[in-house]
Amino acid sequence: MDTQTTTETKKNSTGEMSIMGAEGDTKVIWDKANPDEVDNARETFDRFKKKKYLAFSVKADGEKGQQISEFSPDAERIIFCPPLAPG
Repeated sequence: MDTQTTTETKKNSTGEMSIMGAEGDTKVIWDKANPDEVDNARETFDRFKKKKYLAFSVKADGEKGQQISEFSPDAERIIFCPPLAPG
């Protein structure tokens, strides 16, 4: 098996969540085939949605994403943005 195929297979079997915050960005990576990692990612997603963060699902190739309200373990990448302050 060549290196490119191995890398592509690994990318397709994992998801990534990036959470932007005042202290910097945090990443959560999960293996889609590992229920414990999926559960942890789902709990993290739910915690930040309760804090009114906005979640966007984007493709790994950088294609324009869309806002989401529910966690999907099959997402390639999820980006969380902090809530906007009124003013």
